[in-house]
Amino acid sequence: MFTVNRRQFMHLVGLSVAYVSIGTTPGSAVPIRDEKHLTEDVYWPQPQSTFEQRRLQYLQYCSANARRRRNGVFSQIARLELGKEPVDEEIFRDALAYVYSNRDCNDFIVAGFLRILYLYRKSPLISRKLIADIEECVLQFKYWWDGPGRDKRCYHTENHQIIFHGDELLAGQLYPDKIFKNSGKDGRYHIRHGLHLINRWIDFRVKFGFSEWLSNGYFDHDLMALANLRDFAEDADVRAKAEMLMDMLLFEISLHSYRGVFGSTHGRTYARMIKGGRGEHTATIAKLTFGMGMFNEPDSPGSVSLATSGYRCPAIIGKIASDLSNPILCKERHSINIPDAWKYGLSFDNVEDGHLYWSIQDYVHPSIIDLSRRMSATFGVRQFEKYEKYANQYKKQIEEHGKIVNPNLCHKALTEVHIQTYRTGDYLLSCAQDYRPGCGGYQQHIWQATLGLDAVVFTNHPGSDDEHARPNYWAGNGILPRAAQHRNVLICIYRTPPDDPFPFSHAYFPRNAFDEIIEDEHWIFARKDNGYIALYSQHKFKWFTNKQGIKDELRVTSPDNIWICELGNRSTWKSFDRFRKAVAAAKISCKHLDVQYQSPSLGDISFGWQGPFRSKGQPVALHDYKRFENPYCQSEFTDPIMHIKRGHEELHLDFKQGKRIISGNG
Repeated sequence: MFTVNRRQFMHLVGLSVAYVSIGTTPGSAVPIRDEKHLTEDVYWPQPQSTFEQRRLQYLQYCSANARRRRNGVFSQIARLELGKEPVDEEIFRDALAYVYSNRDCNDFIVAGFLRILYLYRKSPLISRKLIADIEECVLQFKYWWDGPGRDKRCYHTENHQIIFHGDELLAGQLYPDKIFKNSGKDGRYHIRHGLHLINRWIDFRVKFGFSEWLSNGYFDHDLMALANLRDFAEDADVRAKAEMLMDMLLFEISLHSYRGVFGSTHGRTYARMIKGGRGEHTATIAKLTFGMGMFNEPDSPGSVSLATSGYRCPAIIGKIASDLSNPILCKERHSINIPDAWKYGLSFDNVEDGHLYWSIQDYVHPSIIDLSRRMSATFGVRQFEKYEKYANQYKKQIEEHGKIVNPNLCHKALTEVHIQTYRTGDYLLSCAQDYRPGCGGYQQHIWQATLGLDAVVFTNHPGSDDEHARPNYWAGNGILPRAAQHRNVLICIYRTPPDDPFPFSHAYFPRNAFDEIIEDEHWIFARKDNGYIALYSQHKFKWFTNKQGIKDELRVTSPDNIWICELGNRSTWKSFDRFRKAVAAAKISCKHLDVQYQSPSLGDISFGWQGPFRSKGQPVALHDYKRFENPYCQSEFTDPIMHIKRGHEELHLDFKQGKRIISGNG
């Protein structure tokens, strides 16, 4: 059995990692606040203090703001790490009841329980009775869908998969000789079973990136699972690769963040996470790791795990997050299209390959619909897809056209995506290029412009009239647009049936978040500090107010619309007025869903519902990107080696050999 204590274990797996403090400008460090002030969230737009200071501050923030809710046990992990006051046992009782209820997301709680059992089992701040009850809960838990019993939990999305697998491995390690009550098998079985599935999940992420690309919600949960594996897995290869995947994930966040705001396109998100940085789960990760952002989640699974882990983010990644001295252009690629699976040695009838397809959430593609139906029937996995409905639609297509003409019926699908993000010292613009236009949408956030914590702008086609459905009024799209970006200019085109329940597109544009707002016919111009944004609508828009009476919505009445977004800054234009006048004078020609725009910064731009995106007559590549293509890293898709370089600092990640090399001051 694995019996080393916390400090011994951190010595074993953490001493080779360089201690990190993010660089600060002279005099910029912010002293740690007294606990009585910790309920106040402070946003840091520039790197401040050291990691150890921020870690302590975050743990104090968690302890002081504990809440009785599903993930509340993570605030109690912070209390145990501080070692100052007993845990709130009622929070644990609620958590135990939730796990036993077998409701969705109870795997998150079990991951927290396991962190407690590995690090704080003998702490005097938690009762022996409570520890015994947690142990009993862990021994009764169902760790994967192939175990006995049916339930309504979500096992199959990308983040849930690694959490379930990690939970299983770590529970098996703790109790190798005990019989687990759900499976009737001992811990050694669960070690083997969990390890096998973990290795496949890691291999898929290394080759294909994250299907839940750049998610400002689910990256938090991925980090929790990976930190648990990095800290506690007995298998050295899994520990090493989990640590490198943490590096890779934080590298992703660093590239696509603007001053602590994860302002990129997202594969899955929620309304509160895109209406500014205050609601992002990654805002806490950014402040803790990079020194920019704000603490807004006192029970964030990923952040609490980072704050109690021996893992230290390589300094080079934090410096990339704050590197705003020159504009950077980032291109990258995630996920695969189901028909291409054979290119990577995958089959359409293997259940374990089905794990990948379900993590992509393309359950009913004609290539795998029979596999999905079989998996659902065999394991009773929670699914909402009506397989016969989709099978009949494919049959009808064949009868009418002699073949399947539209295989992309699954609105949840997170298939191959090609991303461009352009960041300067004053703004960030990000887009999922030409992503499934005209298909049904789910939680995909296609594009966003970010100029500050609250100063964000994006468009979508509502899928519902509330902010909780998937898709909803702001997060996701009922029907996906065709959008494309070239550096600081983006065009987004919507084609919506007139009889759609929401026959319009709209823009989230919070007036109060900007320093200046000027309207000019079809344009609206805004300034935030030294960053400028211009947003054009083919059809005239009207302002709407939210429930608080604040104008934050620009809505058009047409089901079809072309939106143009151009960004600029003072260093380029000298003044907001010059930027506004130049853009307002630019020639625009819209013919139905085709547009030509004479951008004052990039020259002639053309785009449409079909055909290429052109800049000065030359097509701009929207597909076939590398895995990473940016000033710091060039890596081919499926390449198991990543090399990140900034100045004299380097981070080398070799997933094939399981080697992580930090050189310079990285």
